[in-house]
Amino acid sequence: MGVAIDIDNVVKMYDEHTVIDGLSLTIQPGELFTLLGPSGCGKTTLLRMIIGFNSVDGGAIKVDGQRINDVPVSKRKMGMVFQNYAIFPHMTVAENIAFGLKTLKDSKAQMQSKIDHIMKVVHIQDHHSKKPDKLSGGQQQRVALARALVINPNVLLMDEPLSNLDAKLRIEMRNAIKEIQQEVGITTVYVTHDQEEALAISDRIAVMNKGVIQQIGKPEQIYLRPSNLFVAQFIGTSNVIKAKVEKQGTDTFIVFNGEYKEKLDNVVETVENGQEVLVSVRPQEFTITQEASAIAGVVESTMFLGINTHYLVTLTTGERVEVVQHIEDKAIIPEGTNIYVKVKPHLINLFDVANEQTLMKAGE
Repeated sequence: MGVAIDIDNVVKMYDEHTVIDGLSLTIQPGELFTLLGPSGCGKTTLLRMIIGFNSVDGGAIKVDGQRINDVPVSKRKMGMVFQNYAIFPHMTVAENIAFGLKTLKDSKAQMQSKIDHIMKVVHIQDHHSKKPDKLSGGQQQRVALARALVINPNVLLMDEPLSNLDAKLRIEMRNAIKEIQQEVGITTVYVTHDQEEALAISDRIAVMNKGVIQQIGKPEQIYLRPSNLFVAQFIGTSNVIKAKVEKQGTDTFIVFNGEYKEKLDNVVETVENGQEVLVSVRPQEFTITQEASAIAGVVESTMFLGINTHYLVTLTTGERVEVVQHIEDKAIIPEGTNIYVKVKPHLINLFDVANEQTLMKAGE
């Protein structure tokens, strides 16, 4: 069973520049928790604070209830997998994995037993005598993962572990990492800037920007109900268009382009009649229709991607949006065609113009 990690109001500064200022979160025992955000958002800095490579300038980090701020890296019982693998080119697979065991003072028989076991867990048992240059990128990453896990750490930390792999291998390895993490049951903190990767493997995700956590939640929560406009635009593709709120008695409508409107049942009650809002609509949340009462636009470009066709559409308001249509039996719409689009009201998200925070009811 994994351990809990409590990060309480931590601060990190570089030359009087505050990178992380009072960040707090709790990682549950045994979960795969992902720190997701753009480059420079502080996610790797936080990871390095957890393992001890970076000092903590304020607040506390606790593992299983024990404060570890001043505990040396070698005493924290954590394994780390780096972006560039960091495996030794002159050593075989087995020797690389054994490297982390040397400080444990195990007997040769104990070491070999642990090495054999972990190679089976990560599926590289057939490559024990090979040097790294004889392995694929995915196999090298499995070696790095085995080396981190063989010491039986309490926590596994992974810093952009798949960024050096090609697209097909990334998918293969993210599935492998999720499977291995679940089998071992170790508390894992995973850093990435790749939204799809985070959605695919995580139990929970913390979206970060400029050293601040924007939202923490399960992948489907963050994708379907982002807490602010930054999260909506960072997770996946999202069109942002302007609209107004219209209240009729107890009913709330969202009005586009002054005439097309949809009733919404999950907007906070504090929205006011006539209030301007920003609406996040993912490409697949549009429906192309023949109804002239919908939002009018012109197809500027078409991109056929097999199962779907992507259209870049300029609306009569001047706003440009991406619309995705599932092929089925539909013919591809030529460029220059006038079209109308509607939104799927139960999927779209509304945000306040001033602070860009969600206007959707929690959990709906």
